[in-house]
Amino acid sequence: MNERSPKVRKSGSPADEQKAERPNPKARKMQEQEEVKPNQANNSEVDIPHSKIKNKSDIEHPTSEISNMEVHHHPEIEKKGLREYIFEGLMIFLAVMMGYFAESAREHLSDGAKEKDYLYALSAELKSDTAMYSSSLHKVFYLRPLLDSLYNNARHPAEYKFILLGKWNTPVNEYGVTYWPALIIIQQLKSSGNLRLIQNQPVAQKIIEYETFVEGDYKEDINDVNKAYNTLYALEDAMCDYTDFNKQVNKNMQMYPDKDVMRSSFMYDMPLFEKDPVKINQLANSVVNINARNWGYMTRLNKAKNEAAALLKLINEKYHFDHE
Repeated sequence: MNERSPKVRKSGSPADEQKAERPNPKARKMQEQEEVKPNQANNSEVDIPHSKIKNKSDIEHPTSEISNMEVHHHPEIEKKGLREYIFEGLMIFLAVMMGYFAESAREHLSDGAKEKDYLYALSAELKSDTAMYSSSLHKVFYLRPLLDSLYNNARHPAEYKFILLGKWNTPVNEYGVTYWPALIIIQQLKSSGNLRLIQNQPVAQKIIEYETFVEGDYKEDINDVNKAYNTLYALEDAMCDYTDFNKQVNKNMQMYPDKDVMRSSFMYDMPLFEKDPVKINQLANSVVNINARNWGYMTRLNKAKNEAAALLKLINEKYHFDHE
């Protein structure tokens, strides 16, 4: 029995080449899966085809970008010596001190101008005060003999037919002798704290002394004088007939309707309808009390006038306002 020998084909035959090109389906599927896995891993980092990536270090450290980057070099700072630091500190100190001195000079000039303004106004006020003190003194001197006559009239009313005669009584009722200085500038200096601006200490001390006297003893005497006059007026209201007084008041109002001060050109008598000796004595004593209060007030007026004149003289000597 003849054995069939296997047929041997040449490797270079067309049938062998066609069979080699025909891939095995199972091997082809495994090859495709192996190619997909590295592509997914590489796409999560850099969207570059796997075939074009030669080395992982090319992704982490791209040499092309590093070579093109500009390097920033910090300038070298020259170290300063101790002398230079001392010089700069000295310059800063001098700049601060010059600013301080400039500000102090500006405030000093401003304070000096305010000081002169206050004292100039005060000197004008003192001139007015001294003139008013003199006017009040003149009224006190004028009323003194009239008060003596009115006292005699009230003490012995029967000799005058129980009439307080207008030639004595009217001036006493019409003439106010007191003057109340307002001290406006001094009060402004004190309330604003600007009394410190008065650099001349004798002037500042004299201002305080004058204000203390006026606000103290002087105004206390004014109150006493006003109380004495009010006592006389109250007794006359209670004891006298004001018919003649009312007529004269109406005449004055008709003659001076456009005046801003009270004026009287008429004397008016005041008949006494109260004849009780005790009341008559009270009326006469009230006149004496006015005369006595005027006497005390006269001494205060003289002192106030002298204090104002002395302060005015001192201001003019130091600030020379009398030459302006």
